[in-house]
Amino acid sequence: MEIETIKNNSGVKWEIYNFVDIVEFLEGPGVRNWQFQDNGIKLINIRNLVDDKIDLTNTINHLSYNEVELKYKHFLLEEGDYVMASSGVTWGKIAEVSNEHLPLCLNTSIIKIKPKNNLLYKRYLWFFIKSIDFTSQIKRIITGSAQPNFGPSHLKQIQIPLPPLSVQKRIAEILDAADALRRKDQELLKKYDELAQAIFIDMFGDFSGKETSKCLLSEVSEITNGVTKNEKLEYSEMVDAPYLRVANVQDGYLDLSEIKSIKVKSSDYQKYQLLKSDILLTEGGDPDKLGRGTTWNEEIPGCIFQNHLFRIRVKNDSVKPFFLAKLIGSKHGKKYFLKAAKQTTGIATINSSQLKSFPVFIPPINKQMKYENLCLEVEKAKLNAILGLDYSYSLFQTLLQKAFKGELVAE
Repeated sequence: MEIETIKNNSGVKWEIYNFVDIVEFLEGPGVRNWQFQDNGIKLINIRNLVDDKIDLTNTINHLSYNEVELKYKHFLLEEGDYVMASSGVTWGKIAEVSNEHLPLCLNTSIIKIKPKNNLLYKRYLWFFIKSIDFTSQIKRIITGSAQPNFGPSHLKQIQIPLPPLSVQKRIAEILDAADALRRKDQELLKKYDELAQAIFIDMFGDFSGKETSKCLLSEVSEITNGVTKNEKLEYSEMVDAPYLRVANVQDGYLDLSEIKSIKVKSSDYQKYQLLKSDILLTEGGDPDKLGRGTTWNEEIPGCIFQNHLFRIRVKNDSVKPFFLAKLIGSKHGKKYFLKAAKQTTGIATINSSQLKSFPVFIPPINKQMKYENLCLEVEKAKLNAILGLDYSYSLFQTLLQKAFKGELVAE
């Protein structure tokens, strides 16, 4: 076992270890669909890793107790194990197994990780995996791939800087405190979202009132799919336009951190251009994300949208676009989409016909407007919380980077 050393800013030497020498890791088995059972021992997958925690609420895949005993016993997880996603857009996500999750078995694209000996403090390992030190090494090792897909052979090439155990503990304590601040701000944002949902339920309930009418979505709106990307198309009059992808449309908000452009015919540009108060909806994804969408408020001038999104444009004065978007994203909406959607291998999709048949409840317009005004007040307060989260997230990331350069703790 070769051990290199580096000096931190205080001139104190930190030893550089090969990951494999101080970390135990095990990749999950390649379980096939035909092996899945409705009951038995749950299989963990990438979707179960949510906000640094394990959420098994919607887990449907199990292995029988007998099969686990015969083939997969060594893949059973224990309390305190770390599990990490090793493929897909969310690679590097990590969570800790607790007793309430057990019995639980590793699955494809999940790697179990834990310290191999007492040289490594467990929480220090947690934050190292979250650091740019770790992710940059993985990206460097995995070349020529749009989405990293790594395993034990790649982890064996990772190196980790290791100060004395007492310093590791102090670094982990500081990072835990910073992370707690970030989580507190995150929870505050969730509270504001819950408040908006509570206002909806309080004002409209189950829509059983006599003053509420009912119709199909197609009766109060125009529903259109977006433009299909085709790089081979060439016309004399082409327009280079910004366009929204599925990744930009989240549940109740837009993620505009990355906007791509597309060349389209001039006629298509006019056809697919977004206008203020249009509602955008994704056509598919995880079953619990069906009905994901939000309203467009001309955040980007001249923007169009792709074919895997629906644009809903209200054409009836009896319905406010803001209310309609919230109705579609409510429990009422999600229940309808789950029932109507086509589901294959964990992915659910809705088509235009199903969307047009969505049942719309129409309360009095003054009630819709009152609801919108209340929600706008909530949004104003939420903006302050977002600023707080931006600060705490930035602080955490700064401390995380300093930690593994030896700039966070004096020795």
